[in-house]
Amino acid sequence: MLPSWPVLTANYILDNIFQTLCISNWRNYIPDGMRMKGAWLSHESSEFISDVLPRLDTYSDFVAQNKSSYWSFSNMMQFARTPSTSLGVVTTKDSLVVLFGLVFVMRRIKGILIPYFCSVGRQIGRSTHGLSWEINNEERIIKFGEYVFRFMYHLTVSIVGLWYFWDKPWWDEQKGGVETVFIGHPYHPIDVGMTWYYLLQCAYNIEAMLSLMELSFTFKTQSIVKDAKIQSPLKISWSSTCRGDFPEMFVHHVITNLLVIGSSHCRFTRIGSMVFMVHDISDVPVDMSKLANFMKWKVATIVSFSLLLVTWVAARLYILPFVIVKGVFDYNSRLYEVESLINVKHYFLMLPAFEGLLLGITSLHGFWFLILVRILFRLVVKGERHDLSEHKHGEKSEDEMVHSDSMKETSTNKKMD
Repeated sequence: MLPSWPVLTANYILDNIFQTLCISNWRNYIPDGMRMKGAWLSHESSEFISDVLPRLDTYSDFVAQNKSSYWSFSNMMQFARTPSTSLGVVTTKDSLVVLFGLVFVMRRIKGILIPYFCSVGRQIGRSTHGLSWEINNEERIIKFGEYVFRFMYHLTVSIVGLWYFWDKPWWDEQKGGVETVFIGHPYHPIDVGMTWYYLLQCAYNIEAMLSLMELSFTFKTQSIVKDAKIQSPLKISWSSTCRGDFPEMFVHHVITNLLVIGSSHCRFTRIGSMVFMVHDISDVPVDMSKLANFMKWKVATIVSFSLLLVTWVAARLYILPFVIVKGVFDYNSRLYEVESLINVKHYFLMLPAFEGLLLGITSLHGFWFLILVRILFRLVVKGERHDLSEHKHGEKSEDEMVHSDSMKETSTNKKMD
């Protein structure tokens, strides 16, 4: 009888970690009671999921087959255009090198574009809210630059995704729908488009996690000894630009990155691409509504927010739970068939993990939908355009801040008169 999923997962993770550290016999160093037959840590992973999946050619294999130079740029470009290589799985060494490069390039591009976007936001804020608002709202201006970049990225990747995945069978019920994701797994070919779509999305999500941490915390070095007491050399504190829903966003980014890496590692890129599409398309009106609200375009804010509600309900509260997640639950038994490489232990190891992560991210969407309903109530009933996801408890709304700034400006003018 197989142990429970948490026990299998714990053993699998520990075996992976200690195998990487070249301590495959780590069980010899723990008490007998914990490794005896039937104990929690006795379930040794004789083979890992990656060991039973079809092998993909690495760049070294590609060079050896072509008998060419390892550092040839033309070889690298040709390898990048070859389907079903190690670049199709983000946990391989070749992919990790490319991911590091993509994250670095993306951060460099943001470092160039976001200051420009912030200067545009500063000019807009000065013209719509006044000079005092610009002085007192540097944090909002920084967030404006970030959201312009996010809007451009989500819009671009949504258009590319719609074009590339338009005729894929897993999106068409007439061609099999979600069931095709599991039929023939893990022998699905990895197209070049899917390879680079996944690498780019993975790089963006890693960079987004780093940006969230940068916006949320400040890091300062300090003396190890102070007042005859030893303290940490690094002081970490909350930043003024921290989002009001940081805990939810942090959990969302962790789940997203686990899904991205895990789905690629287990060759579930097709189901992963569906989750990407649902999020990217619904993120476009999210970014639009935030930008319109910042620029005080009332009609654009209402239109963007209405579009946001429609796409959020359609994509994240219908397609994700009732098409994608439901399909995973309905058709996952296709993984365990006679011709499949997936054995019973791996089957019961993978599925609960993916199902749990998908249910977790769906629950977060439900939580955020309640926030959207509260924003709609404030907008319709009270006429306030207050983004509850951006501000911390007790922080003034946009309209209150503008009113407060105008009162200060009026008071200053009276004193000068």
